[in-house]
Amino acid sequence: MMLDENKMNVLAQHHMLRELLVNVGELARQVAEGDAAHAEMLRDGARQLTRGLLNHMADEERFLEEMAREGQAPAAEHLAALQHNHAHQREIIASIQARLEGVHATKRLGELVEALTHAVILDMEHEEESLFGTPAQPLAPDEGARVAFARA
Repeated sequence: MMLDENKMNVLAQHHMLRELLVNVGELARQVAEGDAAHAEMLRDGARQLTRGLLNHMADEERFLEEMAREGQAPAAEHLAALQHNHAHQREIIASIQARLEGVHATKRLGELVEALTHAVILDMEHEEESLFGTPAQPLAPDEGARVAFARA
């Protein structure tokens, strides 16, 4: 696969994840501020988010491994660092997944998920800049995605 095609695949996944992060982050903020009625929806969204992040990391590593085998400099240069960062992120995600089921205080649940969404957005921005020199574009919560997410 060509560098541009891999870059577009990674950035497209980042865009979809960023929309989910913004929407789950907004829901987490509401729950953290006392909207207990949406706590289960938030748990479901956080589960969906963590599954999506794990799938994306596997895809991203596969793309970059392929690019490194083809001798493309950005992939070869950043693959080890990315794998190290992903190992750390997987540990955090496993911890979050375990805590999601055990947190009963809705305010704490909202704070936990909100912190996760902020951290992942920052990681993606750093990753895009270091791998592709592409600054991330912030997204506003998308009402259509929020409704679709609520039904999932």
